[in-house]
Amino acid sequence: MAIFRLEVKPIRRSEGRDARAAAAYRSGTQIGEYDYTRRRGVAHRFILLPATAPQWTRAELWQEAEEAERRKNSVVAREVLIALPHELPQADRIKMVNELSGWLVSRYGVAVDAALHAPRQGHDERNHHAHLLMTTRRLSAAGLGEKTRELDDNRTTGPREIEAIRAAWAAMVNAYGFTLDPRAQLPERARPPPSSPRPHTPHRTSPQPPPQP
Repeated sequence: MAIFRLEVKPIRRSEGRDARAAAAYRSGTQIGEYDYTRRRGVAHRFILLPATAPQWTRAELWQEAEEAERRKNSVVAREVLIALPHELPQADRIKMVNELSGWLVSRYGVAVDAALHAPRQGHDERNHHAHLLMTTRRLSAAGLGEKTRELDDNRTTGPREIEAIRAAWAAMVNAYGFTLDPRAQLPERARPPPSSPRPHTPHRTSPQPPPQP
């Protein structure tokens, strides 16, 4: 039975992460010094761009995304992680990911770099999923420009946009005969914020593990 999973995660420079590394790792390709061409399990990959955008390669796109951000604490990319119905043939899973990618491009004016991953050998054979890496700036003929501030706001517009993405994805999946609820397993950070102030999060001083791509 298909499950509903959609998470939106920032790729933060302050955590030692890099948009080029993230894209190369998820797509199983090489971008500059980041070589993940030996990575297994990448079943399909593609990039969708706004109609007027430059026809950049994957390497060019994420190099531009990194160079567009000047601050040490910049969010250099944004990832949408989705579970894919294992009951469907691969062609339908690709079609669904392409549809969601197109929806994101249309709504936010960003580029989307999508990678479908197959289940790892010896693990749960139902674990078909996809990583959709989005630019944090809108892309036009002039290149990367305005930031997608509606997604950066963690208090009001951000949670609403995440709910909109979840609802759109649920509708796309349910068009294939499923009955998924977009609020199922909704992470607390994606719910509308309560009226009371959020609690203070203490600064962590313990050693951290190496950052993931």
